[in-house]
Amino acid sequence: MESNEKTTDMLEELLGNPLSIKVLCQRYEIDKEIEDITLYRESVMIDPQKNLIVSQNFVRLFPKYIPRSFYYNMIWKRKGIGHYLNQLNIKTSRLITSCGFTKDAEMTNHFQKSVRILFHSKNLPIPFKKYDIYFDNFAVPGFSIIEYFNPEIFSGKN
Repeated sequence: MESNEKTTDMLEELLGNPLSIKVLCQRYEIDKEIEDITLYRESVMIDPQKNLIVSQNFVRLFPKYIPRSFYYNMIWKRKGIGHYLNQLNIKTSRLITSCGFTKDAEMTNHFQKSVRILFHSKNLPIPFKKYDIYFDNFAVPGFSIIEYFNPEIFSGKN
């Protein structure tokens, strides 16, 4: 989880299958701290061949720090961030802000509210990674992502 590369690519290589994204919700939030509107998005990454939820993502998008054409196409088509970045070959950099393991009861979103994951953890520690994605020409991240990974994908039994 300390990988600073594209997470989707890493997971597809690990599982040996292309993954798909299902957007669970997408809504705008007024962010008083930065005096702007942000987009909040929850999604799951699925291995359709194994009918397995691979990860669950909680994303804050900061529209003014994302290239406009990328932003509009992504939200309208409700596509996964990683797949869309690859498809358009958009240059980004990532900064991991935290990673490790957590328990079901300790998982939160960007607003420090408890979240419920859609995969079964079987009381195993849940790997997670929090990271920011920066686009060229912007010093502020366009995305802030919290991703919780199904521990089953690392057990070798998937």
